[in-house]
Amino acid sequence: MKRGRGMSMMIYRGGPGSPSAAEVRLDRSGRITLVSGLMDVGEGATTVLTQMAADVLGVSYADVSAEFADTRSTPNAPITAGSTATFSSGTAVVQAATEVRWQLLELASTGLEAPVQELEVAEGLVFVTSDPSRHMSVKDVASRMEGDFLSASATITPGSTDYIVNSFGAHFAEVEVDTDTGRVRVLRYAAAHDSGRIINPQTALNQVEGGISQMLGFALSEELVTDGPTGVTLNGSYLEHKSPTSQDYPNIEVIFADCVDPIGPLGAKALGEVPSVGPAATIANAIYDAIGVRFTQLPITPDRVLKTLSEGQGQSR
Repeated sequence: MKRGRGMSMMIYRGGPGSPSAAEVRLDRSGRITLVSGLMDVGEGATTVLTQMAADVLGVSYADVSAEFADTRSTPNAPITAGSTATFSSGTAVVQAATEVRWQLLELASTGLEAPVQELEVAEGLVFVTSDPSRHMSVKDVASRMEGDFLSASATITPGSTDYIVNSFGAHFAEVEVDTDTGRVRVLRYAAAHDSGRIINPQTALNQVEGGISQMLGFALSEELVTDGPTGVTLNGSYLEHKSPTSQDYPNIEVIFADCVDPIGPLGAKALGEVPSVGPAATIANAIYDAIGVRFTQLPITPDRVLKTLSEGQGQSR
């Protein structure tokens, strides 16, 4: 048994993308609705966008209902790809919610008899900053509007003309290589990421753990085998494709840097694909540390390890 440690560092440009729009509405009953065309494909973007709207408006997550990805009623949104959903649609949501927040404060200023500049909203209450005992609930303020609802829309083209909005990461692994069988076992894995302000720690943790788990299979076992002349897939089932199971994964330690991006919405930036960049290089470096062989072809399967060892160490494969 040979043990080795390896690491890799990554940089990922997220943020730029197609124009994105969002609408935020507050009706007379105090109900808040977020409307966006974004499609959530499992990464939790709709949860994060709803949290953003709630944060700007000073209410709880449960106070905001959301309508997403309905072609009859929701505005345009970019494709859910390229680690841009939070950055692009999130920016539109923050802008729209900020405008509704201002309208809410203007409406409250007459009831509280204070200028808008002296008002704040938090935890569902609009209050005078110098005397928080003077306050009204968001629902009470909403009941004072003349129309049926307040609303604001925002359409933005994500990105910056002054900055490149990069996300960063560093991954570390310890592996064990069985030189009799060629099997590589990942013993420990740690991932550190700078993705700006983490809006939802649980979904962010799931995103990193999921990306790493997916790419561990890419690095060590999963290989698509096709027939050259016909292009037919020869291992089209999971029995032959060798996807890893939960027993093959180590515990993954995830660390988020305490950073706030100055450009991203509420300080957030890309996280989606970023964790997928590092695992293959990290594992390959750890194997090199263990047995002195530099693999440049994936996956690093037991047969390739044994073949390389039989041909002599110290060579790239």
